Amino acid sequence: MTKAQRSAVSSAGLAGMFLIGSLTFHSGSQAKGAYSSPVTVMNTSSAPAIGVDAEKQARIPYQSSYRTTTCTGVTNCFFSFTAAPSGYRLVVENLSGLFELNNAATAPPTGLIEGSSFLNVFAFTAANGQIFNGTIMSGINIPVKMVFDTTEGNPVAFVYGNYPSITGLPSTMTLSGYLENCSITGCPTIQR
Repeated sequence: MTKAQRSAVSSAGLAGMFLIGSLTFHSGSQAKGAYSSPVTVMNTSSAPAIGVDAEKQARIPYQSSYRTTTCTGVTNCFFSFTAAPSGYRLVVENLSGLFELNNAATAPPTGLIEGSSFLNVFAFTAANGQIFNGTIMSGINIPVKMVFDTTEGNPVAFVYGNYPSITGLPSTMTLSGYLENCSITGCPTIQR
């Protein structure tokens, strides 16, 4: 038998084995899957299916400002901000403020923000500012990361400074961030 004939017989034998194997049925040779029903997603480009970061898309912007003229003649000024509504968590990302100080003030205002549990405290010091209408205007604008659950009530700030003895310009503070929807994120307990 020549080399060409041996190759032809080997190829024919191999092809026959593949043909027999493809015709033979074995119950364990089939891939099987379980599903409850087929899923079809049909969305338009104006209403796409949300597949990633659904929690971020459900965030509600938050900004709460408190403006007061009661800082006159005191050393401790009080600011109160809007609480997270039921079913939401407040995440504060920025703190800004403007404070009117006595023109003889040598130290910048210093303060803290806290919730009702007193476990969530953030201290800050504002920068000394410029004299305006005979008083010093001192400001702050800093990134923060604070989380307030509904149970903590509204965030409050106490700012200590050398305030003027007569009523002048109001002092203002603003908290900015977002409200997290607890029905989407679950709002796991804050580890303290």
